[in-house]
Amino acid sequence: ENVRLFNETKEALEQQQASGEVLSAISSSIADTTPVFDKILSSCERLFAGTTIGINLLDQDGLIRVAAYHGPGRDQLQQVIDGRTVDEETGTGAAILRRTVLHYPDVANGNNVPSGVRLGSEPTGIRAIIFVPTVLVGRGIGAIFVGRDIVGPFSEKDIALLKTFAEQAVIAIQNARLFNEIQDKSRQLETAN
Repeated sequence: ENVRLFNETKEALEQQQASGEVLSAISSSIADTTPVFDKILSSCERLFAGTTIGINLLDQDGLIRVAAYHGPGRDQLQQVIDGRTVDEETGTGAAILRRTVLHYPDVANGNNVPSGVRLGSEPTGIRAIIFVPTVLVGRGIGAIFVGRDIVGPFSEKDIALLKTFAEQAVIAIQNARLFNEIQDKSRQLETAN
C-alpha cells in the first residue's frame, strides 16, 4: 500500500511539474509557440511513454499542417497529414469535427479507426494513439496526438493531462496571434505617420 501511494504521489508531482514547465514556457515566449510546443511534446514523451507526439493545426486555408513533432518518420507523416481537409478520415480532422478526445488503443485491429490514422501509423510504428482537440472560442483549430509503439489504452489521468496540455497550447497560440496582431498594427501606425 505504501509503495502504491508513493508511486501515485510521484506521478502526480511529475504531472504538476510538467504542467508548470509548460506554463513557464508560455510566460517567457509570448510571440512564439515553438518553445511551448516543444515543452508539451517532451512532457508527453516522458509522461506517457509516447514515441510519436505532435501538434497539428489548421492553416489559414483550413487545411491540416504538422506544427510540431517528435518521433520517427516525420517526412512520411507530413506527406499523409499536411494539406488534408478536415474530415473524419484523419484523427486530427475527426477530433476537430467532434471536439472530443479520440482514443485508439489498437490502431491495427481496432474498430472505427480512420484510414488516415492507419496510414500515418505505418511510417511511425504507432500501435496505439490518442487525439485531443485544441479548441479556441468554440472552434476546433487542431489537435495534439500521442502515439505509442505498444498496443494498450491511455489512462483517464493521461487523458486529463493531455486535455490540460491542449488548453495550454491554445493559450500559447492565442498569445502569439494577439502579440503579432499588435506588432502589425504598431508597424502600420508608424508607417502611416
